[in-house]
Amino acid sequence: MRTLVLMAMLAAAAAAAEPAAGKAAVEIPYKLTQPKHILVRAKINGKGPFNFIMDTGAPALFFTEAVAAKAGVKPDEKGWGTCDRFELEGGLLVPSAKGRVDTPFQLEGMNGMGLGGAEIHGLIGYNILARYRITIDLSSDRMRWTPLDWNPDGPMGVRNQGGGSDAGQASLELMGSMMKGLGGLLGRKATPAVAGRGQAGLVLRDETAGPVVASVLKGWPAELVGIKPGDRLVKVDGKTVTKASEALEQVEKLPSGGKLPLALERDGRPVEVVLELAEGY
Repeated sequence: MRTLVLMAMLAAAAAAAEPAAGKAAVEIPYKLTQPKHILVRAKINGKGPFNFIMDTGAPALFFTEAVAAKAGVKPDEKGWGTCDRFELEGGLLVPSAKGRVDTPFQLEGMNGMGLGGAEIHGLIGYNILARYRITIDLSSDRMRWTPLDWNPDGPMGVRNQGGGSDAGQASLELMGSMMKGLGGLLGRKATPAVAGRGQAGLVLRDETAGPVVASVLKGWPAELVGIKPGDRLVKVDGKTVTKASEALEQVEKLPSGGKLPLALERDGRPVEVVLELAEGY
């Protein structure tokens, strides 16, 4: 049985926060980086996609100066900027997403070591994450974000926070620079190219007989070719699959616009379709 991990992101005072009225849960695609950080994709003001690490230890949303320039976010004199639209892959629009325009040492270090498998453009911190009840199934590639009827306190200071010293902050930034240099010595690319992933628009679950379609996203390629919930997936691109993870590995190899043949079984009858993958983030 899969283990569902509910991220404990809420302060004690908000432990009993209820889902926001009229707001449905949204399934957000994600992947794990080499050190098992959770990486999601987002667009800012329609620009992107940009790669973000979920980090409850960060007090706020962070994104780099280059991302701010591309997305048209102008920071104020203290380095804070508000996104007109901050949309996570999967269709979740985060309202009033205020972020710090900066390049934290964590990003310098992880990009320098190539640990993300892609360039990391920012961190999604506590002030965003705490607005949602986030349920993660680490055996899947999607998690559920349910909007809560609660907003956390505003972001605390980025520098010298928690009683720390400027010297301590400087030492952390130096550590990030050192990691970046070490990544160069190891031959790892600091800023791998970002490419749009192909998306089929279906959610799979594992059953004894093999992966089964749990749901189909409206308007996405899977629905357009007639795939239905309950269909059992037999082959992906001619290769037999016995688990949902095997199917996802095949899908991730193709970019948007790629053609993907699928062999399914519906009520004991074979069904064959060819998807033209849509553009993910």
